[in-house]
Amino acid sequence: MSYTYTELKNSIKDYTENQESSFVSHLSDFIKSTEQRIFTTVDLEFFRKNVTGSTSTGNQFLAMPTDFLAAFSLSITNSSNKIFLQQKDVNYLQEFNPDNSTGIPRYYAVFDYENFILSPVPNANFTSELHYYYRPESLTASTFELTLSSVSGTFANLETITGGTSGATTTINSGGGGSVLTVVIPSADFTVGETVTGGTSGATGTVVSTSADTRKTFLSENAPNTMLYGCLVEAYTYMKGEKDIMDLYNGRFVESLGRLKDLAEARENTDAYRTGLPTRPRT
Repeated sequence: MSYTYTELKNSIKDYTENQESSFVSHLSDFIKSTEQRIFTTVDLEFFRKNVTGSTSTGNQFLAMPTDFLAAFSLSITNSSNKIFLQQKDVNYLQEFNPDNSTGIPRYYAVFDYENFILSPVPNANFTSELHYYYRPESLTASTFELTLSSVSGTFANLETITGGTSGATTTINSGGGGSVLTVVIPSADFTVGETVTGGTSGATGTVVSTSADTRKTFLSENAPNTMLYGCLVEAYTYMKGEKDIMDLYNGRFVESLGRLKDLAEARENTDAYRTGLPTRPRT
């Protein structure tokens, strides 16, 4: 079992038997909240990433990736030698090198939400490699193609469009100049035959069809139960549902979260050759 964004939305509505418009408009919030709970609870290898970059001569700062959350390691290559920098506090670096002397960097620190600071200040353009913890793109960022007819005006990329009947809203990613728009899949569904209007351009068009939703994420494909029951907990909290049902959903979420933690923290980072097979006491 696995989920696309559309399939997960439909499962939430089916389990809760709720199609009310304000509830449906929050489905993406339930999914993003569940993803956030998983990200902050489970240390999956999938959430690790490597990027290369370059330091600049005389520049003590190195830009972070936009999806950066935390560093595992930062290294530079000097000729053919890879040097791993030691992570320190910013204050340590400023005390270590108060006059911003140049040299081969030995230390790094998180300076702000966009930059690392290096010390000593690089005296050459070194190739850098960052191994870091990142936030994967949400399942709610899935897109599909929206085909329109009777288009009046010109839709603009990145503007918001709204369905006149369904009230569904979404953002145009590309194709704004034509009748086939690539858009972020909305929480509510567009209705064939309804008119959509651009919030900035004022352009209009009639919905003919939408393409299939096929995109899946690591979590929706490998932890579908964790995603489903986490979303149901969020949904039932919104609905102020009965305690016994809430306890049921939360219990199943915690159970599936535990299995995911076992994968992430006991199986992904070990092998039988080094540690032997996992063992548990008999009951």
